Amino acid sequence: MTVKMLPGPKGTRLGGSRRDLQKYGPLGFFEYLASYGDFTTCRVGPFRVYLVNDPNGIQELLVANRDKVRKNAGDRELLSRFLGNGLLSNDGADHQKQRKLVQPAFHMKRIQAYAETMVEHTEAMLKRWHDGAILDMDQAMMELTLTIVTKTLFNADISEQEVRQVSQALEDIQVNFTIISEQAVPLPRWVPTRANRALEHASKQIDQVVQRVIRERRASGEDTGDLLSMLLLSIDDGNGQGMTDQQVRDEVVTLFLAGHETTANTLTWCSYLLGKHPEVRQRLQAEVDEVLQGRSVTLQDLQKLPYTEMVIKEVLRMYPPAYALSARVPTENITVLGQTITPRQAAMVSPYAMHHNPRYWPEPERFDPERFSAEQERARHKYAYIPFGAGSRVCIGNVFAMMEAQLLLATIMQHYDFTLDPTQRVEYDPQITLGVKHGLRVRLAQRQLAEQSLEFAKS
Repeated sequence: MTVKMLPGPKGTRLGGSRRDLQKYGPLGFFEYLASYGDFTTCRVGPFRVYLVNDPNGIQELLVANRDKVRKNAGDRELLSRFLGNGLLSNDGADHQKQRKLVQPAFHMKRIQAYAETMVEHTEAMLKRWHDGAILDMDQAMMELTLTIVTKTLFNADISEQEVRQVSQALEDIQVNFTIISEQAVPLPRWVPTRANRALEHASKQIDQVVQRVIRERRASGEDTGDLLSMLLLSIDDGNGQGMTDQQVRDEVVTLFLAGHETTANTLTWCSYLLGKHPEVRQRLQAEVDEVLQGRSVTLQDLQKLPYTEMVIKEVLRMYPPAYALSARVPTENITVLGQTITPRQAAMVSPYAMHHNPRYWPEPERFDPERFSAEQERARHKYAYIPFGAGSRVCIGNVFAMMEAQLLLATIMQHYDFTLDPTQRVEYDPQITLGVKHGLRVRLAQRQLAEQSLEFAKS
């Protein structure tokens, strides 16, 4: 097939588009690439890289050719420095095998059992809030989702001190992972740079806690109904064996990071957008009030809260936690949108860029939950919206994440209103996930309905 020249920035002979990446930052760089078209190209050093920003192309790359592409080796190596060989860093046949072992932990019946826990911890947090308080919503959501993921992963086998230890280690990992990934040539992990030393120390801090819990749970043989129990009980159909302690450790750390950061970031961005759009916030609260009538939300209520779900989906469109997927490298020549991509090249997909493509999302910077009405969703290409990725590597915890976000948002908005601090500057913080730099300050206002009808608020 004749290879056609695709549009894109020329870059420099040695550094490719690295100067553009430094100039615009990660999100701005993807938008810059997408400005050349829906299928563009750039150079990263001597390598040719494509950005696929078209739903049909995304489907071809991540679904139709899923068995002919691998994650970029550089991305896998960086992730494995602290995640080990978990689902995010694993690849190929090993990834498929490991995914089958982890899948039972996310069986619908297991996930449903966590709903009550999520609501209980959210209500416990709201007991500590009070009318008129100034709150950093980012910090509050991080603490809440950390508590929830700790409970659903480990049940009661981890102390508050250990939770703080793991939380600090995860924060250090995010910062230093970003530093290393932005290096022109990331140095091997054995080179004692400040970032490498910090990652090594953070990994050891996590392992102290996680490996202790695994040893004790393995010795007891008890199924406590949490995700860790399911991982320990999983059996490989091929050889009848379960996971090793190292495999369990790698998956636990992966789930801890993914289950903590992503939902917290989503709820923080949700608070930001609802603060800027009081008409959306009021409509959401009206739906919650009508359905719940002052009682706690349950899993069964979610189907009666469609607008709440629409709001969360629109937030995930505008600020997807996984703003860029790891570059895919073909194992053989593949064709995407008529273009041949060879094993010496790579193709990228950015959910952030796709979700801001005006061809599929008119006025993409406008916050409009109505984009996710049933009618509009049916009319839209499936792969125009990929907040959890696509194909064989779609996020294994997507149902868990959506359920958690809906339950937490409904509970919070049932009890509290808030206004944004008008003096703050809200900025992106694109690390491993898309966070909010410097937090998000809000002033709380307890809702009258909640004050009158909720016993827990008076306890």
